[in-house]
Amino acid sequence: MAEFSTYYSPQILLLTLSASLVAIALSFSSSVPGLRWITKKFSKTKNAANKAVRALPGSWYLSQEMYELERRAIFSKKWLLTTHQIRLPNPGDWLRYQVAGFDFVIAKDRTGTINAFHNVCRHRAFPVVTKDEGNNSILACKYHNWSYSLNGKLTKAPSYQDIEGFDKSQNGLFPIHVHIDTNGFIWVNLEAAEKPTTAWVDDYQNIDKQDRFKAYNFDGYQFDHTWQMEGEYNWKLLGDNYNECYHCPTTHPDIPTVADLSNYGVVTENAYVQHLGRPTPEQIARGFNVAATFYFPNASMNVS
Repeated sequence: MAEFSTYYSPQILLLTLSASLVAIALSFSSSVPGLRWITKKFSKTKNAANKAVRALPGSWYLSQEMYELERRAIFSKKWLLTTHQIRLPNPGDWLRYQVAGFDFVIAKDRTGTINAFHNVCRHRAFPVVTKDEGNNSILACKYHNWSYSLNGKLTKAPSYQDIEGFDKSQNGLFPIHVHIDTNGFIWVNLEAAEKPTTAWVDDYQNIDKQDRFKAYNFDGYQFDHTWQMEGEYNWKLLGDNYNECYHCPTTHPDIPTVADLSNYGVVTENAYVQHLGRPTPEQIARGFNVAATFYFPNASMNVS
């Protein structure tokens, strides 16, 4: 199992594993009561004759104001696919992520529970970890040595902890909601509310149980490596590119060896897009049985 992370600017943002105009438009329309009929109508006609669809305005890819709105309305509220639990095999293991300018840590504590919290010390807002990954019994800020357990609780605050009225239990790292799906993939939701506005099942119910996944044993995978690419483009362009195969015959002439482009299709539901390559029996016999899914807003996953 490998992870692909893409960094891009001017709005630096992390795409784990792999950002469609359709998915974005459906997400926005689904959140506005008066526009929900668009989603329903699209679902009924997505397999009908091809129809022209107007792209998002160009300014949406360049505007800093739009990006800040997206950070608040999308990346702070939606469930983000990050990694798989095999990345955290041992108590004390932790991983650092940066998504849309939000810096956070995913860690396995000594009880085996996987937690997530913002990478911001409660004292002077210095990052608690400065590397990409590691294994520690505690996480100690390098500024004033405030220390936290891997469940985010404050364990030591030199001098402060002796001040009358100082409550360590109220000064732990800011927690992040975590969901681990049936296949062991780790999702986070950055919304500060005690309960996210959007439950994981609202956007992704049974996506981890799709029939295509029956061909794979996720417990049998081992983590192999991760790699990164950096480019100057807006995050939505990744989704645009991943979710359309109009470019496939020209840009990826080898795709017919692993998928039947004449029978290629997609299923767009809630906050995900399933790509159905429909490989032939001969291709499956050769090992080319790829299950590709896009998870709005930040990730795509190809399983083979």
